[in-house]
Amino acid sequence: MRCASCGFENPEGMKFCGECGSSLANRCPSCGAENPLPFKFCGACGTSLRAGEQAAPTQRRKRKGMPSTKKATRSTAPATIAKSHPTAPEAERRQLTVMFCDLLGSTALSAQLDPEDYRAVVQQYQQACSEVIQRHEGYLAQYLGDGLLVYFGYPTAHEDDARRAVRTGLEMVEAIRGQEGQQPLQVRIGIHTGLVVVGDIGVGSRTEQLALGETPNVAARIQGLAEPNTVLISAATQRLIDGQFECQSFGSHLVKGIETPIAVSHVQGERQMDGPLVGRTTLTPLIGRDQEVGLLLGRWEQVKEGRGQVVLLSGEPGIGKSRLAYTLREHVTSEGSLLFEARCSPYHQHSALSPLIEVVQRTLLLTRQDTEDEKVQKLERALALYNLQDNFPLFTALLSLPTSAQYPPLNLTPQKQKERTLQALLRPQAIVPPGQFYPTVSLTKPHWTTYGFGWFQHDYRGEMVNGRNAIPPNKSCHERPRTTAP
Repeated sequence: MRCASCGFENPEGMKFCGECGSSLANRCPSCGAENPLPFKFCGACGTSLRAGEQAAPTQRRKRKGMPSTKKATRSTAPATIAKSHPTAPEAERRQLTVMFCDLLGSTALSAQLDPEDYRAVVQQYQQACSEVIQRHEGYLAQYLGDGLLVYFGYPTAHEDDARRAVRTGLEMVEAIRGQEGQQPLQVRIGIHTGLVVVGDIGVGSRTEQLALGETPNVAARIQGLAEPNTVLISAATQRLIDGQFECQSFGSHLVKGIETPIAVSHVQGERQMDGPLVGRTTLTPLIGRDQEVGLLLGRWEQVKEGRGQVVLLSGEPGIGKSRLAYTLREHVTSEGSLLFEARCSPYHQHSALSPLIEVVQRTLLLTRQDTEDEKVQKLERALALYNLQDNFPLFTALLSLPTSAQYPPLNLTPQKQKERTLQALLRPQAIVPPGQFYPTVSLTKPHWTTYGFGWFQHDYRGEMVNGRNAIPPNKSCHERPRTTAP
């Protein structure tokens, strides 16, 4: 038996070479079958028995000369090579809103603190920002040291990604301001919307899903222009959030790598709008909706005759439901009647009564700048005007405000408190100021409501249809199709 390693002739029956000690068994590395020494390929599976040899041919002959194609059961290439070159998914071309957030003064802070303390500060900052980003369904693509790169519109696209990004930026600033600690932190945020290509970037196992194109670069440059604790947005993003936020022009700037000046705006806060289209500078003409508009106005005429009405507008996104509701709104308010608009939102799905709370806040002219004491004073004046002082604890609980000591505690079960709150809200004097008449309730996007808000819709509808309310209101809803009602 000739040794395959050194060529020494060994007597028959030997298992190891007497010259070099190598094994004399010609065992297949794939299936383990023993083969005669002259064999170069395994007779059981076709795998190469010599290092560096190619796999056995895949085409063989049958006895009658007919070709038969068979695949080799094992590849001779090492497994590590196959794993290091996975098939990358195709890159996607899509529109994204990209946010860059940077921690201001991090270099000076790292010089002042012990490395462990500095690490704890950065982790606290990242955790606070990450919670806000997740709440608005953004995608945190990268931690860039003390900076953050965030995508809105990937991997899941929303119809209001630009608005989500701006809301996230404002809430991140507030979250950083509200952090407790000896080191006050400040951030700068830049946002831009545009086309990108998203796909795997990197080699081997070091790959990331990143967006490439001009959009991330512009967002990074805008972030560099921002002042401490401010949010700057591009003109492209500003057009998408027109009328929804208070914005102030920050001028046009030439930035590195961009030939033309970039117009940017400073976002000062979110507007407390009366409707999704209120505040828009331009609206396209309403065409081809004469029948739907006539139906709504016909129901409004019946309301003025003393018969309450409920209208549901249901359809796919983008067909003009909000525009129809806006047309009814403009007609109702032009006649001097009162309108309340409750808007359901995906941001508040875990707050069952959020639409009602928003209506009460707008009615009482409560703003984000008001302190708790100022809000309580406005509530007391409004309830005194309508002779509803006994319901003060119910409204403070609804609005999450402190109750004055002069009012007794509720001491009610959750079910009883819910019923009492509903009764207080449905009393005509609770919602209709003196001299006003025919209130109209518009419920926007009820497909975002939860079961907890369903009881109010059901009970309120019963109040209208059965005539138990002293004033016949008109209620219009517009929503997207769904399988089950809330």
